[in-house]
Amino acid sequence: MARSAAGSDAERDPKKPEKASKAGPAKKPSKKVAAKKAAAKPGRKPTRAERAEARRREQVRKLRARSGNRYLVHYDIDGPRVRLGLAWFIGAVAALALGTVATALYFGLAFAAAASHALRTWRARGAPVDPRVALITTALTVAAAAVHPRAMGVAVLLLAVTAVAMAAKDAAGDLGAAFARASLVLQTALPAAVAGGCFVLLVELELWAAVSLLLLVSAYETGDFLIGSGSANAFEGPLAGGVAVLVVTLVVAALGFPPFGVGEAFAFGLLVAPGAFAGQILASVMLPHARALAPALRRVDSLLLTAPLWYLGIDVLIV
Repeated sequence: MARSAAGSDAERDPKKPEKASKAGPAKKPSKKVAAKKAAAKPGRKPTRAERAEARRREQVRKLRARSGNRYLVHYDIDGPRVRLGLAWFIGAVAALALGTVATALYFGLAFAAAASHALRTWRARGAPVDPRVALITTALTVAAAAVHPRAMGVAVLLLAVTAVAMAAKDAAGDLGAAFARASLVLQTALPAAVAGGCFVLLVELELWAAVSLLLLVSAYETGDFLIGSGSANAFEGPLAGGVAVLVVTLVVAALGFPPFGVGEAFAFGLLVAPGAFAGQILASVMLPHARALAPALRRVDSLLLTAPLWYLGIDVLIV
């Protein structure tokens, strides 16, 4: 009994170190686990960090849901997008300053590349189409606009005939396949060719009107990209672009750019925001999906409808 008591006293002696258990010291629960356990307690208000995390998860969910839409604009934020946009704007201003021929070359290359990129996305999906057809026919149409409006009209007709003829040749008598190929070429090349040609015609008709349109469209794209690329819904970007357009419209009206009076400047300026947004949707229609990679098309999509609307409106109503 004495030995047993001594042994018990020795075991309780604090001077003797206890053997470390094989499992080691108990690990503290991670912050995420602790947060989940704390959030599970009934009647407890979430902390500021928990509310911020919930907002972030909801934003990610909305962005993923929007990215799957067939028509809504997908903002590509990879790469130096702001610097590329600034370089595009400086090149466009320089082309306008050099005259109609330089404008036709600059915008002809831009819209031809847009049509080619759009048709290339369909070829990547397995469609038997040649992007060079869209490239060449669009470039010729924009170049013809520098000669005369009728020359552009003839070029548009030749574009349609070429698309049908090339599709019929490649389809080898299969009318369904020929129709499908021709429609893809027209779907991608025709809007780009008409928009580019109308912008060149606008330069020939009234240079300052083309400058105003370029300023307004650039303002819309800047506001749309800066706000829309980080927004969780599809409307904050276009609304921000519309606000930017309104500010630039005030400047255009105040400076008195010809051929606009104050009322006319506001009337045509207010067309830009909805026209640019509709042009972005049209660009998505030209593609297999809104997320399809067509950077040249996305560079000029805001002009797809605004350039024809401005040219026809100014030609009929003002000049």
